[in-house]
Amino acid sequence: MTKQRISKYELQAQLNLKLFESLGASERKYRDLVNNLRQIVFQLDLEGHFVFLNAAWEVITGVSIDSALKQSWLGFVDLTDRALAAEKLQQIYAQNYQADKHFECRLLVNQSTLISVEVFFTPLFGVDGIEGIIGTFFDVTEHKNTLKELNANKERLAFALQGADDGYWDWNLETDEVYYSVGWKSMLGYTDKDALSDTLETWNALVDPNDRESVLRSVNSYLAGELDKFNIEFRMLHKQGGWIDILSRASLARDEQGKVLSPKRLVGTHVDITERKKAQLQLKMQNIALETTANAIIITDAQAKIEWANSAFSVLTGYTLDELIGLTPKELVYSEAQNSAFYKDLWAAIKGGKVWTGDLINKKKCGALYYEHMTISPVFDDYGYILHFIAVKEDITRRKESEQQIEQLAFYDALTGIPNRRLFLDKLEQCFVRSRREQQYSALLFIDLDRFKLLNDTHGHDIGDLLLIEVAGRINSCVSEKDLVARLGGDEFVVMLEQLAPNSENALAATLHVAEKILVRLNKEYRFDSIKHRGSSSIGICLFMDEYESIEGILKHADIAMYEAKSAGRNVLRVFDPLMQQAIKEAAALEEALWRALEEKEFTLFYQLLINHDRKIIGAEALIRWQHPEKGVIGPDDFLPLIESNGMIIPVGDWVINEGLAQLKKWQQSAMLNDISLSINISRVQFGKSDFVSKLLQAVEYHQVDCNFLYLELTESIFIDNPDSLINKIAELRSKGIRFSMDDFGTGYSSLSYLKRFKFDQLKIDRLFVQDIENNPEDLVLVTTMIKMGQNLGLEVVSEGIENQENFETLIKLGCEKFQGYWINRPMPVSEINALSQLEPMRRHILQ
Repeated sequence: MTKQRISKYELQAQLNLKLFESLGASERKYRDLVNNLRQIVFQLDLEGHFVFLNAAWEVITGVSIDSALKQSWLGFVDLTDRALAAEKLQQIYAQNYQADKHFECRLLVNQSTLISVEVFFTPLFGVDGIEGIIGTFFDVTEHKNTLKELNANKERLAFALQGADDGYWDWNLETDEVYYSVGWKSMLGYTDKDALSDTLETWNALVDPNDRESVLRSVNSYLAGELDKFNIEFRMLHKQGGWIDILSRASLARDEQGKVLSPKRLVGTHVDITERKKAQLQLKMQNIALETTANAIIITDAQAKIEWANSAFSVLTGYTLDELIGLTPKELVYSEAQNSAFYKDLWAAIKGGKVWTGDLINKKKCGALYYEHMTISPVFDDYGYILHFIAVKEDITRRKESEQQIEQLAFYDALTGIPNRRLFLDKLEQCFVRSRREQQYSALLFIDLDRFKLLNDTHGHDIGDLLLIEVAGRINSCVSEKDLVARLGGDEFVVMLEQLAPNSENALAATLHVAEKILVRLNKEYRFDSIKHRGSSSIGICLFMDEYESIEGILKHADIAMYEAKSAGRNVLRVFDPLMQQAIKEAAALEEALWRALEEKEFTLFYQLLINHDRKIIGAEALIRWQHPEKGVIGPDDFLPLIESNGMIIPVGDWVINEGLAQLKKWQQSAMLNDISLSINISRVQFGKSDFVSKLLQAVEYHQVDCNFLYLELTESIFIDNPDSLINKIAELRSKGIRFSMDDFGTGYSSLSYLKRFKFDQLKIDRLFVQDIENNPEDLVLVTTMIKMGQNLGLEVVSEGIENQENFETLIKLGCEKFQGYWINRPMPVSEINALSQLEPMRRHILQ
């Protein structure tokens, strides 16, 4: 007979049946037994209501037996499990003996507590069939929670291995079978589908042959008890080719008591440390780079005590590493060049977690000072606390010295050593802002030396330079340290007096006191070897606080005041006032009228004749006049400075060229005047234009004039800017036959150098040297020298400013051959020259 195995649930059901059968025989004895059971025993009627519950019901559910009896047991089943419970109950009542009488559900007690139970139903038969159900509830809540925790731990372990991207292996040392995890295979580029045998040969085939023996030796040493732990690095071959670095840790499998399990197994993990090895190599190279870099580097703790420094820092400062450790940079290299506020701001920045960058002056061990550019970076831990500071230092001593030299060249006058125009304008802008903000008057003094050009041309540039140096020193001696003295160029100086007073009266009094001291100092005699010179100056003053929108207005008004001083006779000072402003308004009105004059063709040309020593007319100089409809003829001195400054000189100059060439063409077609030349004055602005040559040649082509009779008169101010370009322009025009004349020779800063560099055909001695030639021995010497020099250079020499017959005869004796001046004729309209040409004797020999 075949034995049938009874499950625990069926066995329990039979016990329950026997229990209830016993209850019928001895109710009190068996009721006590049932009440002492730890599982709930219950009886249901045919409607599914509780008719019996043992004491375990109250213990497990906390619900009283009295309140539960006569209630449907389904009312205590959680809604999600109620349909299954009802179905199981119906299967029992339907005497479905194939139905599973065992299932799990959850009881909801106290409206909030869920209890997981295993339910077992046993039908209770009576005379008429099933009378009810006897069942048990096994509380499996704790068991369920334990399983849930075990599953959670299992899941965490899986996630941990997956998150760590580690592989593990299990080597049966007795059979040499090896289990390789999915992570282990994936680390090497393999999947579970790849045919990798679960043997040690798989590992042997993939490990680097150079590492295999050392790994196996470590395994044997560990198994022999010679090593406390197995921990080794080696390389393995990736499926895609190339080697990866592996860190493997392993130990023998042991039970809870620490005994080695049988069969003997070595279980370990694989970690891909390829990137870590690369990072270590990178870090090693960085350490080498830090040690060998040219920049000095130090690392301090959070209190600025030095923990490490590279050799470059030792070389820079002269301290050895042993001398540095434990000290602060302040204790080592502090030079006192920076004040305490500087270091306070520095520490506030880096303690606040910011990177600080700046330049310092520090001190070496030997005491020598040096400049360095330093960047200090804080190093934080994972919680945001500062652990260290890293300072990278660059020795910029040479660069600073170069910068100082460059700054000296860029911002200071090379001759006098005082600030130049560029630095002055920057300082004036700062002073302008401070005066407005602090409501304090400041002042600008514009100083121009009187008759400096005469000294410079008479005694040479060296003496002129010595004078400028002496002037700078004298001006500086009259001001305080906070005031600024600068040279704008040539013989122009400025003084800026800052924050004088909050009211204009006191500010003006202080300014006049300084200005008068300067006038007196500059008027004292200068001595340079055997040369004595009595100098003077003209000073223009402009007070300012918030009256101006920009520094341009201040400069303009100081300049206006200086010219007023010159007009007043020189060696005086003038303060800008509203009358000067009125003059500015008048200049604006004049400018508007001049534009209208150009449009209305109110300009005309007058001509001043040029004669030779026989008094024969050999040329004429074109001179512009303004034929004003109300004021009559206006000379160029009244409007030329204005049109040269506002740019109007270009259209006016173009008109003069075209008008002059048209007249020259008429003369060349005339039988009486076809051999005279025409001189046209060209301004600096006009000649400096890039299209000047092309426009002039177009005009020459249009009028069809003989260029050999055309002279362009240039003053030396033209050659200040871009002389190389001007040389090319002159060369191109001379190749067309046009001739060049240097006008006002002797009054410029470097006339001799210009004669040497530029190709001139003619030089005109300025009237300044000619007018008093009979009475001034110096003028006589200068004119004689100029005439001889011009002749030796092959130049035509013209004397301007012939005021009387004595001038004329003296210059003839000196060898001059061409003459021009009011004694010969005042500038006249072309009609008078044409009329004069009809008088044959007069045209040929004027002033006989």
